[in-house]
Amino acid sequence: MCQNILRQNKRKRWNMRRKYRIILIAVCLVCISGLLLACTDSDKNKEKDDLKMSGNGEILISVFWPPMKGFTTAEQYDLLKEAGIDLLEWGTDPIFTDPETLEEMLKLCGERGLQVTIADSDFTDLLGKTDEQLRELARRYRDYDCVAGFYLKDEPSNANPYGRVARIFREEMPGCLVQLNMLPMGALQDPKGHAEDWINAAGPENMSYLSYDQYPFGLEAGSVPQMFANMNLVREIGLKYGVDTALYLQSVGVINGFRRPTVSETRYHASAALAYGYKNLKYFTYMTPVDRGNEEFTDAIIRPDGTKSDTFDGIAEINHSIKKVSKILGNLDALEIYHHGREDSATVMLPEDWYVSAAADQTDFLVSLMKDRGSGQNYLMIVNKDYTNDAEITFRLQGISALTEVTGGEEAASAVPIENGTFTAEFSAGGFRLYQLEKGIDLTKPYADASAQNLALDKPIYASYSVGENGYYVCRANDGTRFSSSTIKGWRYQRTTENQDDPEIYLMVDLMRPVEINRVDLYPTGAFGTDSFGICFPAEYSILYSEDGKEWHAAASHITDQPTQTEIPTVTFDTVSARYVKLVLHQCRQVGGSEVAEIAEIEIYHDTGTQEIQKPFVPDETITAENNVALHKPVTVSSSVENWGWMKTHLTDGDIETGWSSQIKIHMSDPYGEEWLIVDLQETYPVDLVLLYPRQDGTSAYFPKSFKVEVSEDRQNWTEVARYTESASLGALPRACSFTAVSAQYIRVTALEMTDALGGNDGYLFQLGEIEVYRQDRT
Repeated sequence: MCQNILRQNKRKRWNMRRKYRIILIAVCLVCISGLLLACTDSDKNKEKDDLKMSGNGEILISVFWPPMKGFTTAEQYDLLKEAGIDLLEWGTDPIFTDPETLEEMLKLCGERGLQVTIADSDFTDLLGKTDEQLRELARRYRDYDCVAGFYLKDEPSNANPYGRVARIFREEMPGCLVQLNMLPMGALQDPKGHAEDWINAAGPENMSYLSYDQYPFGLEAGSVPQMFANMNLVREIGLKYGVDTALYLQSVGVINGFRRPTVSETRYHASAALAYGYKNLKYFTYMTPVDRGNEEFTDAIIRPDGTKSDTFDGIAEINHSIKKVSKILGNLDALEIYHHGREDSATVMLPEDWYVSAAADQTDFLVSLMKDRGSGQNYLMIVNKDYTNDAEITFRLQGISALTEVTGGEEAASAVPIENGTFTAEFSAGGFRLYQLEKGIDLTKPYADASAQNLALDKPIYASYSVGENGYYVCRANDGTRFSSSTIKGWRYQRTTENQDDPEIYLMVDLMRPVEINRVDLYPTGAFGTDSFGICFPAEYSILYSEDGKEWHAAASHITDQPTQTEIPTVTFDTVSARYVKLVLHQCRQVGGSEVAEIAEIEIYHDTGTQEIQKPFVPDETITAENNVALHKPVTVSSSVENWGWMKTHLTDGDIETGWSSQIKIHMSDPYGEEWLIVDLQETYPVDLVLLYPRQDGTSAYFPKSFKVEVSEDRQNWTEVARYTESASLGALPRACSFTAVSAQYIRVTALEMTDALGGNDGYLFQLGEIEVYRQDRT
C-alpha cells in the first residue's frame, strides 16, 4: 500500500508515487530541526528510555494519506480524533515533507494526542545512508512524544536491506514503530520467504508489525472479496515469530481498479482482520488522493476539499466499536479459525463436531478461537460474513456451558442466555461479537511439531544474513523441500559490504522447547546426481546447541566432510538436550568471485535408528522411452480440468513439462478427497518401477503428500505394491516407486492426502506432470 498500490488478479500495477527531486536549502533543515516542541514532554530533560506507543497491548488504528500540505489545520486534525484515529502514516511525497507542513503537523498531533510515523525529505534514500546518518535522522525526532516511529519503505521487492535501518532506528529510539509494508502475496514470487526474511533481517524484537496491503473489493458491486489467503499467511507467520500483524482496510476506490467499499464492507474487512488476530488496522485512504497522474480515485473518508464524505460517520462508528474491546483484543492470539456457509478461498470450514456450530446451514459466519497471551483466558470471536445484511444467528454449543459477552468492553460484560445448549445473537452487516469463556477452560490445542521425526520442520529459523530473492530465503532451509528447484532453492549466504564485519556466519533453528537430539542432516543445493550438487556447500562448519540461546556448546566441531553427487552429509553426535541448534560456517566457497554458502534443507533428529536419508532416484541407462510401457497408453482419471493446458492425455505423452490436474474446487477443505488415475498398459507386463513426476514449473505444487500405487491384471482385483509418504519433499524430482516384479496390465495411483497451493483458490488437487511404468526385463 502506502504510495504504491498493486492491483489484484495480476493486473498492471499502478503507481501512486511521483518522482521528485527536492533540494532543501539549509534554512529548511534548520526549520525542521527547530520544530515546535508542543508534542514533547513538558519536562525537556526527561530521558525517553522506551517508547510506549498507543498500540502496545491495544488495537492501533492508522490512516494513510492523512491531512497534508494545505490541510494541516485544527479542523482537520479534530476530525481525525472524531473518527477514532490513533496514528498517521506520513510519507516522502513533497506534500508531506514541506517543512512548514511538518512543523504544523507535529504541533497539531502533539496537542491532540495523535501519533505519527514520521518521514521528511531525507528519508527518500535510507539504504544509501551510513549508520551514523541514520542515527542522526532518528535523533531528529526522538524527543517528540507524538512521533511513534519512522517510515522505512512501501512494498519493497526485497525488504532485507531495510533490516539495518530498522535495527538502528530501534537502537536510537527503543520501542519505536518501523513502518515497512509488504506487497500482497500475488505480487511476490515467494510471499512466505519474503515475509520471514524481513523478520529475520530486522529481528523479531525490532518488529512492531508485520504489515501488508491487499484491496479485496473488486470493481463489480457486491463481488465476494477473496482476502483470507493473504490474511492467514501473515497471521501464521506472525504467530510463528511472535510478531504482531497489520493490514490496510480498503476505504477508497480507484476508477477501473477496484470499487469504493460501502461502510458495511469496510466493517466486514475490519471484523475479519480482528478475528484473524490483527493488531494494527490502517485505512487506505483517509483523505482522497488527487493529481495522481493516471490514477483517479473515488472519494475516500475525507473528500478532496477536506469535508466529510458519506462514509465518515460509519467508519468512525466502526473505530469506536473497536476501541471498546481494544484492550482485550490487543492481547489475544487467533489460534483456530473456521468458516461456515460460504466457502471462500483458503479457508477451513467449521467441523460439525467443534465447540460451536450453526442451527442454519446457510448462515455465513466465521468463528475464531482466541487466547490471551498472559492469562491464557479463552475467547470466541464471531463475524457475520454477510456484509450486506444484518443477521440474527443461532448457535449450538458443545462442551461450553457458559459465555460472557464482552463486545462492548469488560465494563459492559454480560452473561449470555443459553437455553438447551443454544444461544442467539444479532449482528450488523459485517459486524462481530466477542465472547469470553469461563476461567480455567482452555479449548486450544497443545503445541505439536510439524513432523514427529524431523524436529526442525517449519520451526522459526534465523540467519546472520540471507539473500532474500531468486528462490533463496532462510525459511526455505527447513520447509520440508530437500532438493532445490528453480523457484525454491534454500538459504544462501553471500559476503557483502553490509555483512563483511559480521562476527559469525550462521543458520539457527528454534525448536520451540528443549528436546533431545543427536543428528543433523544438511542437504546441499544444486541438481542431485550432477556436478552442480553441493558446489556451494560450506567448506568447514560446526554444529552448536543451546537450551537458552545464550550459552552454546559444540555438538560437532570444524567438519570438513563434503557431499558427493549422490551423498547427503549427516552429522551424528551423542544425545544432548537443545532448544536452539546453530550451523556455524567457518569457511565458505569462492563461486563466481564471491564468498558464498548454500543449504537446501537442514533437518534435526533424535535418531532411534529408523530415520533414513531420503535419496532421489538416479536413472540408469535402462530408463528409456523404449522401456516405458506406459508411454502413449490410455488413462482414466477420477476427475480432470481438461483446460488451460491440463489434460489427462498428458500423463503418458512422454513430456514431463505438460501434465494433468484433478478438477478444481471439488475439495476446497478436504485433503483426503478421492482422486486417482489408472493407466491401461493394454497388455500384461512384468513391472517393478513406477516414476511419478510433479509439475515442472519449479513449484511442485499440488503433488500429494502421500499416495499409493496398485496393480491389477483385470481392473477388478487390485494389489498395493508401493506407498509413499511425505512425498512433497523431493521438489520437482521424480518419485520412484520400486517393488518386487509383478504382472500387471493396469496401474492405479491414488492420492491419500492431497495438498493445496499457497493462496490458491482451487482447493486441494492432485497434479502430475507424467507417469512412467517400467518393465522388469528392461535392457
